[in-house]
Amino acid sequence: MFFNKVLMTKAVIFSTALAIMACTVSTDANAKYTKRGEKWESSFKLLNNQSSDVDGNNGSKLEIDSDYGWGFTLGYNVNPHILVNFDFSSTTPSYTATAIDVDDGSSAQINHKMDLLESQFNVIFSLFASNFTPYVQAGVGWSFVDSNIADGPPVGGCWQTWWGLYCDSYQNTYNDDRFSYNVAVGFRYELDNSLFFRASYRQAVIDFSGSDDANIGSYHLEVGSMF
Repeated sequence: MFFNKVLMTKAVIFSTALAIMACTVSTDANAKYTKRGEKWESSFKLLNNQSSDVDGNNGSKLEIDSDYGWGFTLGYNVNPHILVNFDFSSTTPSYTATAIDVDDGSSAQINHKMDLLESQFNVIFSLFASNFTPYVQAGVGWSFVDSNIADGPPVGGCWQTWWGLYCDSYQNTYNDDRFSYNVAVGFRYELDNSLFFRASYRQAVIDFSGSDDANIGSYHLEVGSMF
């Protein structure tokens, strides 16, 4: 599995900037010691997923557009350097799917929006035990991808309730749960009132069956609180 070269270039640039900041703060003898050790924390985040292309069998292809989304985290600081957390994020990017007819080789394009929900369990290592620190992250989990394309006719029914007869219908769509993993680099800054901010670049890989893996880079901006 190889990361998209353009996204990896962004990650290298981002990592270099973090290294420069790390060298700067590491020489500050007056840097404030953090109080995050043995504390829980949670955060809310905004994120920007970058566009990604996924090649499938027989020339089929999936082109996922860039999109903004939201998410949250809940974690525990084992000590000032190690944080373990659960990370959830949600986006609804537009996509173009190129389908290939297996009989005559003709192609057709589908333009739609998908629901992309990502759940990851991460281990985060902070370089310094101070209020400001660069960090690295690695995690595994799963991703739920819903094409929002119907896979059959609507199904409905009626039910008798205490307020009368209730009828409704629903329609299944093509969707899947897939194993995924991620790596990230970022920096963290804490205020004295237990608020903190994080900014990071993350590279996530979704293990699709029947096609190449999806490599999705994203920028995250978080605000949270320790308790």
